[in-house]
Amino acid sequence: MIRKIIHINEEKCNGCGACANACHEGAIQMVDGKARLMRDDFCDGLGDCLPACPTNAITFEEREADAYDDDAESIITNARYEFITSIIDNCQKKVSKGKLTISDKIDKVVT
Repeated sequence: MIRKIIHINEEKCNGCGACANACHEGAIQMVDGKARLMRDDFCDGLGDCLPACPTNAITFEEREADAYDDDAESIITNARYEFITSIIDNCQKKVSKGKLTISDKIDKVVT
């Protein structure tokens, strides 16, 4: 299907990762220091990533792309939940051993 989707100009990308953090669907990931659209079906075409990019490396284009997967966000949210759970579990193990570091404390507060 033809639909609106993002395009990342790798030459303009400075590798800051702001777009990947702004993408709620997890469609953008950092690969070899550059942002890359990993899956067309994760891109909702709303462009939350566009204003996050300091180099204007991201634009919209209309092209043949897989349809947006409405469940994409819940999949990513689940992955984030599992990641956060692993951080908390590791912190709790370190607390019980008396080896919680400053970095661990920051991770625990952030999550």
